Amino acid sequence: MRRIISFLLLIASIAVLGRAQAEPVEILLSLAGDCTIAADEKTHNMPESYIGVMEANGNDYTYPLALAIPFFSQDDYTLVNLECVLTDRVRLRNTDLYLNFRGPASYVNILTQSSVEGVSMSNNHALDYGPEGLEDCQNNLTAAGVQWAYNNKYFTFERKGVKFAVFSFRRYYMEVYYKWLEEAIPRVKQEENVDFVIVCLHHGEEYEVKHNDHDQTRFAHHAIDHGADLVVGTHPHVLQGIEVYKHRLIMYSLGNFTFGGNNRPYVESIPTAVMQVNLTFEQNALQSTQLTIHPFHATGTQPYSNYQPTPVTGEAAQEVMAIIQNDTPFQLKPYIEGKGAVQDIIYAN
Repeated sequence: MRRIISFLLLIASIAVLGRAQAEPVEILLSLAGDCTIAADEKTHNMPESYIGVMEANGNDYTYPLALAIPFFSQDDYTLVNLECVLTDRVRLRNTDLYLNFRGPASYVNILTQSSVEGVSMSNNHALDYGPEGLEDCQNNLTAAGVQWAYNNKYFTFERKGVKFAVFSFRRYYMEVYYKWLEEAIPRVKQEENVDFVIVCLHHGEEYEVKHNDHDQTRFAHHAIDHGADLVVGTHPHVLQGIEVYKHRLIMYSLGNFTFGGNNRPYVESIPTAVMQVNLTFEQNALQSTQLTIHPFHATGTQPYSNYQPTPVTGEAAQEVMAIIQNDTPFQLKPYIEGKGAVQDIIYAN
């Protein structure tokens, strides 16, 4: 028996050593906000809707994120918030709701052809077509190879020998899973050899340019207190600030990105960004985090949206930075043309 136990311990040790890198590695994550690659069911036949604009562009699945693909295709992993249902089962529509955001099941190709590997799904439009519609959407994502997280259903992925886990919660479920998360994060790190945990939170108040302490700060800090390494916020439809808490990065709201919810977007919802986070690991342990902010607009046209996020420079880029700075307690590093706004390195300890 002792020999068997010793042998098993040896095998486990070899497995751990096999995962650990001999040299430091860098992993680049791209993060973007609400992606409603869909339209309200009542507007599907309107030429100015997301569906209509897609049809006008020959249903080219690369069209919506074409100008973000240069960022997404050069990273190691791209994660966005999918705020709609992708299903062809129209009969599942929840008619008790004022809005029902749905894209055809084929729109999953917008994600795959734009190098988006994962989505958070716990948001206030996930059940626009009821539990069956949500499940159908999740099955369509899985079949296409897009990973998704929804409440206690998290996913993991590995890059360069480093293992990540992604959780996703909306405001109501933050409370439901408040205690559960306290043991879930340490458990996945220990039992599933996860090295880095991302928690996506759909929280805050719509169109508020400053985050609140009631749910946003409280739950973001709670997640990090129990082992999260990065917190990514969505829902307010506008950009909010960033915080460094216990050497970990919090982005309170990434705003809208490609957003089919409004064909005439509110002006305040147009400034947005691609946030790229460069992570350095040694022996699978996080050493540092560095954020680069790439200013975007959620549409390249006004007053009607073309639903195509567009990188911006000059005065428009400075406006994006000013919005984020307005809700950030420390001075951000400036935007530099061609490089983005490269922030100070956050050392893990």
